[in-house]
Amino acid sequence: MSDNAMVAAEEADSAPKKSKRRNPTGRLGVFITVVTVMLALFHLWTSIHGVLPAMQQRGVHVGFVLFLVFMLYPAGRSSPLDRPSVLDWVFATLSAIASFYVVFLYTEIAKRGGMATTYELFLGAVLIVLVFEAARRVMGYPLPIFCALFLLFAYYGRSLPTLFRHFGLSVPRIIEELYLTTDGLFGMVCGVSATYIYLFILFGSFLSVTGTSTFFNDFATALTGHLRGGPAKIAVISSAFMGTVSGSTSANVATTGAFTIPLMKRIGYPPFYAGAVEAAASTGGQIMPPVLGSAAFIIADTIGVPYIKVVSASVVPALLYFWGIWCCLSLQAIKLDLKGLPKESLPKTSDVVLRSGYKALPLVVIIYMLVVGYNPLFAACGGIFATLLFSFVRKEDRLNIRKLIATLEDGSKSALSVAVACTLVGVVIGMMGATGIALRIGDTILSYTAGRLAPTLVMTMAISLLLGMGMPTTASYVMASAVAAPALMLIGCGALDVHFFVFFFAVLSSVTPPVCVGAYTAAGIAGADPNKTAYAAVKLVLPGFIVPFVFIYSPELLLPNVQSWPLFAQALFTAIVGVLILSMALEGYFLDTMPMWERVIAFAAAIGMIVPGWKSDVLGLAGLALLYLLAKYRMRRRTQ
Repeated sequence: MSDNAMVAAEEADSAPKKSKRRNPTGRLGVFITVVTVMLALFHLWTSIHGVLPAMQQRGVHVGFVLFLVFMLYPAGRSSPLDRPSVLDWVFATLSAIASFYVVFLYTEIAKRGGMATTYELFLGAVLIVLVFEAARRVMGYPLPIFCALFLLFAYYGRSLPTLFRHFGLSVPRIIEELYLTTDGLFGMVCGVSATYIYLFILFGSFLSVTGTSTFFNDFATALTGHLRGGPAKIAVISSAFMGTVSGSTSANVATTGAFTIPLMKRIGYPPFYAGAVEAAASTGGQIMPPVLGSAAFIIADTIGVPYIKVVSASVVPALLYFWGIWCCLSLQAIKLDLKGLPKESLPKTSDVVLRSGYKALPLVVIIYMLVVGYNPLFAACGGIFATLLFSFVRKEDRLNIRKLIATLEDGSKSALSVAVACTLVGVVIGMMGATGIALRIGDTILSYTAGRLAPTLVMTMAISLLLGMGMPTTASYVMASAVAAPALMLIGCGALDVHFFVFFFAVLSSVTPPVCVGAYTAAGIAGADPNKTAYAAVKLVLPGFIVPFVFIYSPELLLPNVQSWPLFAQALFTAIVGVLILSMALEGYFLDTMPMWERVIAFAAAIGMIVPGWKSDVLGLAGLALLYLLAKYRMRRRTQ
């Protein structure tokens, strides 16, 4: 994503307590550029020559990230915006010292088994506080407050109610766990940020600077602009394309929405609905392979499966999600009698592909390298170098030294928010592991649901939506999976299915009120009421709320689970028809405006198609046939 898009996303996301990122100039600007380029080169070098031992790789990553956060993000509204304050310099220096301490002395720390000395406890306490402060500056208060509750939970374990009571951790033990082990701040999630996530965000910056986002918009415009409600469908296609590499719903909205929202308003969509369409489509971009909002790598590491297996599992759920939005938009456009854009004003698909289609080839390179078995790190590097190579096809896209440095800088700055979130959620993972509370939460959920699948799924969905509000995709998934996934695992659901279920709803939380950053970003571009935009977006994504239930009840919809292709084809067909019927129920339209009682029939028919089993499928198809006949009957009577 481009730096401008990232800044726009940050500003649109910003709650009153968040800070706007500085854009330093002069000598300070040169210094920041040097630091960001050093960070980029470090990750490129380690991805090619081999990743350093865990504590070293993650320590360097965190040290650079925290230093840059304190340099670029003011502490508050009264802080200077043109330069870091003295306090910012102190925080940046201390965070670098505390992080690089474990880099240079990791061997000695490992020999001591994590036992901390007095000065290590001091450095650990300083780093923990600074990580919280960095997260507050970048993302506001929700995530730091949530993580702080886990510190209190770990310390006051003996005083908690019986359900959550544990032996309690002392302050030195908490610091040791978070600072000197790979279970806390430098844990698995930080490790994924320090390897895969950073490189794919950098890859997104290379794609953006070479005009790939423009190609996505042009291609989507040529492909769908002439259809009914064409600009809305442009938003769906372009957001899906952008989602393949974007790690942020809001950045996706800011990148594509600036183009699609004015077009939607021009053909007659109300501003709030135009914003809702973009928010819903950009949210779905986080489910699109191969990046999955940077969470694909964490899912793979968490459940111990190859990355390509996670990517393949996301294909059908992503298509069903966008199919649901497409159906809602098509029915809405017909109902409102909206037209598409004039064909003569649109570019030809063949011209767009011939002129700029090569810009998508780096994505093909990455997918090919993953399929043939290359490590995702090496595949990301391959994509970056392919982008660099293809930039020389056209003079205006060529990456000279100045542009190359700017792209490396943009990639490092764009990765800061995700990196800080991944580091901070290590507090949650570390404290849950040290206290053993994860399985107890799963047992508690099952005690309320009596081990029945449907209520457990609903409760897991609610927890995932709640924990994901206002969080980046990676942070919301990690927290939701740590808290909510164990219950489903205990009743026998597959690990990949469960984590995908949790991930899906963690993503959907970005358009779920009351804290829905994706919808707020789109509302700002559309000049619409944020709450009205959010509720319209929820209506559009409601078919998407059904998709995770579909693949839990029909696991064969996830490609790695396929054992019989005829069974897969049947499950896919019923899911596609079920999502279509559900869209009809939501929009109240099928050939003609539907009365409420017909919408109830449509909803029941959709559930019938979604629930596995041929009997329910027959009932669902019968309901669809009945709705067709009723609509034809009404239309015939009207013309008589």
